[in-house]
Amino acid sequence: MGANLQTVAIAMIRENPVALRAVNREDERYLGLIESIRTKGFFGAITVRPKIDEETQQEYYELVDGLHRFSASKDAGLEEINVDIVDLNDDETLEAQIMANIHKVETRPIEYSKQLLRILSRNPLMTESELAGKLAKSPQWIKERLGLTKIDNEQIALLVNEGKIKLANAYALSKLPPEEMNDFVDRAMTLSPDEFVPAANQRMKEIREAKRKGQDAGEVEFQPVAFMQKMKDIKEELESAEIANVLCEGLSTAAEGFQMAIKWCLHLDPKSVEIQVAKDEERKAQREEAKKKKAAEKAAKAAAKAEEAAKVAAEAQAEIEG
Repeated sequence: MGANLQTVAIAMIRENPVALRAVNREDERYLGLIESIRTKGFFGAITVRPKIDEETQQEYYELVDGLHRFSASKDAGLEEINVDIVDLNDDETLEAQIMANIHKVETRPIEYSKQLLRILSRNPLMTESELAGKLAKSPQWIKERLGLTKIDNEQIALLVNEGKIKLANAYALSKLPPEEMNDFVDRAMTLSPDEFVPAANQRMKEIREAKRKGQDAGEVEFQPVAFMQKMKDIKEELESAEIANVLCEGLSTAAEGFQMAIKWCLHLDPKSVEIQVAKDEERKAQREEAKKKKAAEKAAKAAAKAEEAAKVAAEAQAEIEG
């Protein structure tokens, strides 16, 4: 893949129809980029490839990488821009977009996932391992990213893109059936991966087991989740024994004490379970409150609409009678 640096007219460049990241023209960082280009000029180069319009046979350049810099340069009023011209086919262009943006945190996870899926769709014989090799990523990374495409709910996808759901939780959430994702989304937002991932995996285990037996998995019910205490807390307890004195009170044998210590390490001792239950009840209460608020807003809109319709009907009737 060769490349050569040139200066070309911005009018000769067209955006890629499959852009990895959209431009938010109201974003402060984007507005700052426009101002910087307007006052200091454009530094560096964007990457383009030569193309021919199938209808007009007109030669032009298609953007490969640098959408924000290209858009900002246009908005800043530039007429020319530095470009690296590369010879890439459609498949290589998709891969180049991923590679160019792979370390940019502002690129949204769901957008990555859809782009990866496009690459595999265009290359039916390519394996996930081969794609991982091309992008210098692990097969597990590819598998997890592709799993995010199963999140077909726009609201949940937005939470992932905005970082309100951690990626580790998003990967676990994507494994659940679509109808159950809503039941777990609030936990995905509030629990740490150490807590949420085992809970989601446990639910998947229940669903598979029920399916194997030809049964309905039923509604999601709270189950305490086993996850490890932090090593720092374990070391502190080893020195102080403060928690042991409380949890082991009333126990009669060393075996019972040993079992309680293991339960505490896994957050399954009575106190830890009590905290988990309290958090689950709080999430349920918040979810119910949100439902009530949404229902009230919907009812208010319906009432306002009905009132407006009645007003229009009354005015029409008055006009007829008059």
